[in-house]
Amino acid sequence: MRRHDDATPRSGRAPAGRDLAIDATRGLAIWSMISLHFANGMLIARPTHSFPLVDGMSAFVLLSGLILGLVYRGWIERQTLGYAYHRLAQRLLVLYVAQVTISLAAVAAGLVLSGRDFRTITNLPAGEPLVQQVWWALTLRFLPGGGSILVVYLVLMTLAFAILPALARGAWTAVLAVSGALYVYSQVAPAWWMYLDSSPDGGPVQNWLAWQVLFVPAMVLGWKWHDWQLPARLDASLGVLAATTVAVGALLYTGLHGPRLLARAPELIGKVDLGPLRALVAWLAVITVYAAFRQVQRRTRRDWLAPLATVGARSLDAYVIQAVALLAIPVLVVFRPWGPGVSTLIVLAVFGACWGWARFRQRAGIDKLHRLPAEIARIRRRRVEGVPAQEGTHDDTTRPHRSRQSRRGHPQRARRELVGR
Repeated sequence: MRRHDDATPRSGRAPAGRDLAIDATRGLAIWSMISLHFANGMLIARPTHSFPLVDGMSAFVLLSGLILGLVYRGWIERQTLGYAYHRLAQRLLVLYVAQVTISLAAVAAGLVLSGRDFRTITNLPAGEPLVQQVWWALTLRFLPGGGSILVVYLVLMTLAFAILPALARGAWTAVLAVSGALYVYSQVAPAWWMYLDSSPDGGPVQNWLAWQVLFVPAMVLGWKWHDWQLPARLDASLGVLAATTVAVGALLYTGLHGPRLLARAPELIGKVDLGPLRALVAWLAVITVYAAFRQVQRRTRRDWLAPLATVGARSLDAYVIQAVALLAIPVLVVFRPWGPGVSTLIVLAVFGACWGWARFRQRAGIDKLHRLPAEIARIRRRRVEGVPAQEGTHDDTTRPHRSRQSRRGHPQRARRELVGR
């Protein structure tokens, strides 16, 4: 992947040329999701849920649009729009497979749990025929709680097919204008086709036309990231951003928990329809966290953000892991409700699993998920042949060259090679 940042990082801080502050912000979003889903209201979840109206999903959607704009501009400029479309189609396929995996995990949970227990952990209707559930899963209409974001992401990524040509022609102002107009329309005249439901008879998950106001403008920012020198501008304005964020957080807390004025205006703070106040606060919080993480990485010798950045670099994988764990742990380990101690252990274990998987992909050089089966087969073949897994690159299609010394270490194989010659 090309560099995300225009600043030269310290040695060892940015493997594969990534902006680790973006990855760390995405990692914090994953931590927020995990702590909310497994330990809502408990001490371990408070750090990322004390600021009103901000959650991991908002950051996940916004940062996904930012990365898309950053990366796909480079592909279009270095290759062609057709190449970018090809990569976008591959990404959509990966997202579809990931969501179907989560949905089929919910179907499998239904084979073990009773109707009431099944509804408790999935928020889905129980008692439907198995074939019906599988069909709903394959058609993205069986979305368990804690595992439904990817359908919204799929819809938003599909919009990129129309947005990328406009950005390539320099029409970013028109993209922003259309996005703003569609958001206003989603708020004043919401219609059934704007909503994604958890199941055919279930409630709405999100209003995708409203949520695009995080994704599409973030695409524009990613596209203009270097032209507008956005990292440097954020560095210079961090003090103002931090002060504004603290002041807004205090006002929101007062409005929600004091006179409760905001509670009387749900249209401003709703999550399903992404109320205007929630959308603005998401933008403010994510930008401030990113700018703060840049300073942490610059001013500290030890890479304190490494766990977050490692997980954030594989945020899709981490999301799937936590969504499947949300179904598997109650079925295979311990059913809900969980006390504070058990919830804390589960949060740490799930985040640790996300980190371990991300490290495995990093060490094995598996850059793209659609290459995973081939890469795992190659790693296993190398182990059988006695070749270290880290030799070669992730897109190398040939066997690494064996030295004479390695052949001497395996005399029988060396004799077979000589005979073969």
